[in-house]
Amino acid sequence: MKNNWIKNNIKIDTLPEFRKVVSIKKRIKKAILFVTCIGLYDAYINGKPVTNSMFKPGYTNYYKRVQYQTYDVTNKMKEGDNNFSFLLAKGWASSEHFSWCKHPYYDDTYLNVEIRIEYQDKTKEIIYSDESFDVYTSKIISSEIYDGEEQDLRIIPKYVGKASKFDFKIRMVKQEGEEVIEDEIIYPRNIFNTPKNELMIDFGQNFTGNIVFEIDGKEGEILSFLPAEVLTKEGNFYFDNYRDAKSYFKYTLKNGKNILRPLFSFQGLRYIKLVDIPSNFDISCVKGHVIHSRLERTCYFDCGNEKINQLYHNIIYGQLSNYLDIPTDCPQRDERLGWLGDAQVFVRTASINFNVKKFFKKWLHDLNLGQHEDGSVEGSAPIIKKSVREISSGWGDAITICPYEIYLAYGDKKILKDSLPHMKKWVEYIRNQGSNEYLWDSGFHFGDWVSLDAPYGSYIGATDVRLIATAYYAISTKILASTLKILGKDSTEYDNLYVNIINSFQDKFLKDGLPIGQKAIEGSAKEQTGYTQCALSLIINFDLGKKEDIKKQTDALVELIEMNGMRMTTGFIGTPYILRALTKGGRSDIAYKLLLQEKAPSWIYSINKGATTMWEHWDCINDKGEFWSPNMNSFNHYAYGSVFDWIFNYAAGINPLKPGYEEVLIKPYVSKDLGHLDVKYKTKFGLLCVRWYFQDNATIYEISIPKGIKARVEINNSCYNLEEGKYMFSHI
Repeated sequence: MKNNWIKNNIKIDTLPEFRKVVSIKKRIKKAILFVTCIGLYDAYINGKPVTNSMFKPGYTNYYKRVQYQTYDVTNKMKEGDNNFSFLLAKGWASSEHFSWCKHPYYDDTYLNVEIRIEYQDKTKEIIYSDESFDVYTSKIISSEIYDGEEQDLRIIPKYVGKASKFDFKIRMVKQEGEEVIEDEIIYPRNIFNTPKNELMIDFGQNFTGNIVFEIDGKEGEILSFLPAEVLTKEGNFYFDNYRDAKSYFKYTLKNGKNILRPLFSFQGLRYIKLVDIPSNFDISCVKGHVIHSRLERTCYFDCGNEKINQLYHNIIYGQLSNYLDIPTDCPQRDERLGWLGDAQVFVRTASINFNVKKFFKKWLHDLNLGQHEDGSVEGSAPIIKKSVREISSGWGDAITICPYEIYLAYGDKKILKDSLPHMKKWVEYIRNQGSNEYLWDSGFHFGDWVSLDAPYGSYIGATDVRLIATAYYAISTKILASTLKILGKDSTEYDNLYVNIINSFQDKFLKDGLPIGQKAIEGSAKEQTGYTQCALSLIINFDLGKKEDIKKQTDALVELIEMNGMRMTTGFIGTPYILRALTKGGRSDIAYKLLLQEKAPSWIYSINKGATTMWEHWDCINDKGEFWSPNMNSFNHYAYGSVFDWIFNYAAGINPLKPGYEEVLIKPYVSKDLGHLDVKYKTKFGLLCVRWYFQDNATIYEISIPKGIKARVEINNSCYNLEEGKYMFSHI
């Protein structure tokens, strides 16, 4: 596809629509449409949409590249005149209001089109976007991802002039990621008036998507609404946590049937507040459309504890809500960025629940493109222009952890090959940051984000950020060395670097095998310390201490949990590892107690409060019904859903011994508190199933292994090497 960019230079009060009449006088053999834009587009031929996918061409690092889409439109064209039209919105690239800055990449929208036609007589024709394209007004007055959309269905689009050529060079790449689609339809659960007499609709589920109305309207009537995730403790509309995102939707109706839906905006919501209501409005005309990247579901889970089943439901919806072209942090407020910390702590769970190989391939390319020359990596990807560069451990380490986890899940070495130079640059960047080359003990870090061991209201947490940074330095170096080995390259330098980092970590942060500092429980630490649940979880999981000290460290972790009333204090960094650390240290009993804990902070606390997705904070709503600060209080934030990889790897006991699950270890850790457990996981070889339950005095295990997988099954100190087949074991 060539750089044939056009734009609209005529001032109009609506989104622009570019049109081109293509006259066909011969029989077509094949017709291919290529489209991209700076902004977002929808394409139509003879009034019908070319595709049902949304938010095209997708969110990329627009400083470096933009995707283009290819459509076979042979069957959409006819002999005679064919009307091509392209509606443009600002989207991520040119928004007036995007993530704390105006025009994050460009100050306008631009279109690039190519139509390649091959006729039955073997002649060919190529039509490029140029000054022959007409510009029309549209029915969309305004549309912004954060601010919502306004439409006037009474408008009859009118011609305003010709498009202008624009000398613009950018690398265009074929669609690399998954399409964004409308998937599930959610019908309202209830319509009601709040104590403040606000008319509300409850969809019963927090989700990312759009609200669609089908109304027989009267000319000039207005329907408008605002979204919400939760209600106040009094039962009123709550919008403060959307921050500066206006999220306002307004439609002016025409006479007759009106189908009202936004084209270029999406929201995270459970409720809507109806502001303006047309005379014929009825709840039967409303439905919610769930929007996310097209992802193949690969895991199904069920157990005998309904609250854990609800937890898994919330994890699935949290992932779908935030996997909209990039792995965002939340779908509702004025952010929705590809935060690296969230992405890396959840990537293993993500690849269990869905096939995310293609999804991550595209996002990782934009992450790599955003890496600076010195090797540093900002906190989110794709990067946007901001006044402050946020370089932090645990966030930048996504550049090593995410491709490595995707490789382990799918066994494709190409993702490692593509990422290797960037992994190396990141490790070398860290190597130059600390007081010596084996420590990262300097600079800003997000730390154990929103943990509860610091005073209430803190974000960074009590765990010494230097300890966390050096721990991640070690794991990124280990991943780099492993990647070099996998790709058949010499890893000696980074094997040695890893050993030296471990030794320096032990000298700096440990004494007699335990972390240095005051013991921290919820809200207790007035200054940062190494003696936290987070620190111990990282030390045990990342093998940062000596093997002989694991029991001592596990006992110390259990002590901190008990001191905190059998509850966690961990945040974004510590939570994914705490159950793993306990299990590795021989205390799966305590891991289960944390999983099943109902008091805050815990996974089930939010479920008892009615959550249908994962919360950003353990206490988004406290026991008094009060909200955490609206500055950062998302009710659809998937990071804490990373607990499911423990459920999958340990409760179900499924662990890949070779990338892509060619060989697996099946070693379940059972608990009567779950009643039973049933996991079905779709590998590239077929369905791998593990089920356990209790019958009389026995524990029954049922395991199904597809052809192509070799399994080592460990049950109660017995080991079995199995291949394709269905098996049953029982133990008293």
